Amino acid sequence: MKMKWRNIILLFLCIAGLFYTARIPGSVKTSANHVKADIPVRKVTEKQNPAPKENNPDGSGQNTENAIVTPENQNIGDTGGDNKSVPEQTIRVLIKTQDFSGEYHPDITLICNSNTTAQEGQVSFQAGETIHLDTASDLFDSDGALKLIPEDENAGFTITSIKREQGIPTYEGKLEIYRSGEGLLLINVLSLETYLKYVVPSEMPASYETEALKAQSVCARTYALKQIQNGSLPQKHADVDDSVSFQVYNNIPRQNSTDQAVDSTKNMVMMCNGEPITAYFFSTSSGSTSTNEVWDENPEQYLQCVNTGDLESSEPWFRWNVTLSIDYLNHQIAKYEIGTLQGVMILKKSAGGAVDELKLVGSQGEKTLDSEYTIRQVFSTKGIPVSRQDGTTTTEMNLMPSAYFTCTPIYEENQVTGYHFEGGGYGHGVGMSQNGANHLAAQGKTWQEILSYFYKEIDLCPIV
Repeated sequence: MKMKWRNIILLFLCIAGLFYTARIPGSVKTSANHVKADIPVRKVTEKQNPAPKENNPDGSGQNTENAIVTPENQNIGDTGGDNKSVPEQTIRVLIKTQDFSGEYHPDITLICNSNTTAQEGQVSFQAGETIHLDTASDLFDSDGALKLIPEDENAGFTITSIKREQGIPTYEGKLEIYRSGEGLLLINVLSLETYLKYVVPSEMPASYETEALKAQSVCARTYALKQIQNGSLPQKHADVDDSVSFQVYNNIPRQNSTDQAVDSTKNMVMMCNGEPITAYFFSTSSGSTSTNEVWDENPEQYLQCVNTGDLESSEPWFRWNVTLSIDYLNHQIAKYEIGTLQGVMILKKSAGGAVDELKLVGSQGEKTLDSEYTIRQVFSTKGIPVSRQDGTTTTEMNLMPSAYFTCTPIYEENQVTGYHFEGGGYGHGVGMSQNGANHLAAQGKTWQEILSYFYKEIDLCPIV
């Protein structure tokens, strides 16, 4: 009898042990190396963030050593890890007006590409129906909002009141329109991964090397996640806008090659000290990158100067030159009220070689410019031919191509008639060079190796 009871007790213990083991979580581990998509985030005051990059004015609005430490036992291959059970992160995108010139639309005309509801189902629109809105429209609720929910989010909405480089754009996901005294704010709400499929081809030519497109996908995802967590445009009901102020979105439609690049790196982001990095990128380097000291006195540890050497020496923007007349420069500096220009003195360059402090000497005073963007803005080459090393010229520039330059006066009969600038690279020079990434990919580097080349002390981690 004792043996029988002993066997019954052992059997009960075995069954209890199996039941306990079955309740132990599986392979997904929460650690500091994973980005929690639903963590509380710090809201910051709305302001203009430095753009992650700048567009190439010649193309289609596109831009063209430490090893990465990866989470233990985490597969960072092209599948992006097993995150099928992770809820998709959404992003709210402010759609700007024609030519990205403003935020408030005077009116909006759109086509519903599938059956659509609004006002919690109280209002409905048929597939193919056109909606025209202005500030007097009676479709807005008591809070001045109209939220359009399509039956098929993949079909989305076609906005016929604006054009982008592709022509009339269609936006997947949902639309929210907010009325105010200044006009209408148009917000596109969609999944982060779908958003990226319209960002990557708008930021990097879809014909670029596959691994470069993957690197761009991870940069764009990381930058977007950082903006979502920062709450970058709270007063505009958005996380980002669709212009170069953040990342260009849906200027170019989805492409097969860029869709595949986004899918193959799904959910992967770059982190440093447990936080997503601000993954700046730009078009072309002049042989070196800079830290974000060009904007901030306290550079981030992951943004270090990288000597790219002659990696991009075949690129047209690797070297360039332009001459600005003294009359034009006097017009540019008139706002400083220092009289006519007498001299230009470069006071300081970044570790990477970009001019980040410069003195303008005038007949009635002096003015010191102490930011890369301001310097490039004052020496804007808009409408003035800039010559590139391949012999081509362009006048389609709002800023000087880069702050990597030297400046010498031009004399005629002992009078300064202008200044000649010789420079290199295109863009702010911080983070990943897109053309550099393409050359590295052509040399056989993987997207992980490309990212570790331009960003230091980072972890590659999935959003979970």
